[in-house]
Amino acid sequence: MANRTKLGLHDRYDGYALVTGAARGIGRAFAEDLAGDGFDLLLVDREAKETQALARDLHATHGIDAQAIVCDLSEDGLAEKAREWAAAYEIGLLVNNAGISPMDRFFDIPLDDHLATLDLNCRATLILTHTIGRTMANRGRGALIIVSSVSAFTGAPYFSHYSATKGYGLNLAAGLWSELRGSGIDVMAVCPGLTNTTPIKKLELDQVVPFFVPMNDPEAVALGTLRALGRRPVVIPTFADRLSSRLMSRLLPRSWTLSLMRGSLERMQGSKDD
Repeated sequence: MANRTKLGLHDRYDGYALVTGAARGIGRAFAEDLAGDGFDLLLVDREAKETQALARDLHATHGIDAQAIVCDLSEDGLAEKAREWAAAYEIGLLVNNAGISPMDRFFDIPLDDHLATLDLNCRATLILTHTIGRTMANRGRGALIIVSSVSAFTGAPYFSHYSATKGYGLNLAAGLWSELRGSGIDVMAVCPGLTNTTPIKKLELDQVVPFFVPMNDPEAVALGTLRALGRRPVVIPTFADRLSSRLMSRLLPRSWTLSLMRGSLERMQGSKDD
């Protein structure tokens, strides 16, 4: 059995941790850290083979119960499934990580794609937070994490709707943090910047962003989040992102920030069209 990460969160919240979008990237990093801390896991993702393989690996490495739940959270019937999960397992920690981020001019993205983004990034987050959070409130302890984005602070050209949905998660978490203080339920939004995940690699965003926008490792985002849980309502989990975010959302006028982002993305699009 592997050594466990000494976070102390399982002692605080107990039970299972449910992680959405668990198969890859930030979700996978959360799952690995939580398994190391001693949590049994519910790994929710639509990628069946990767999710099942991760469940087997975490069980073998850490000796925990890891259940692979293959599910598209944007489809109908999620509320019923969430009630079933909450009834079958004592869930002490929820990580709302699953999301999609289509990139293009707003009107060039089909409305159905915008609605799918809304369903996954907002509707699924609401359903899981409300359904599983209520069981935590009845127990008098638990933790709710919503993965937002630094783009929630400023907006983002060519990601206009995505950044808007991330603003939803940011404000939902911040409001609940205040509402639930003293109840035994910790709530936090995590706002990472550009992170080395599969969607970022496919879009080649790491090649075009301004020099002052760092590229994060998923492991740093997850660990920074878990270490800050219970201390504040919102966390930007890495030092480099905190510096970059301060520059782009506080020191520069928003119009400058958006112009810099637009210029970088248009240069990338132009290089692909050549």
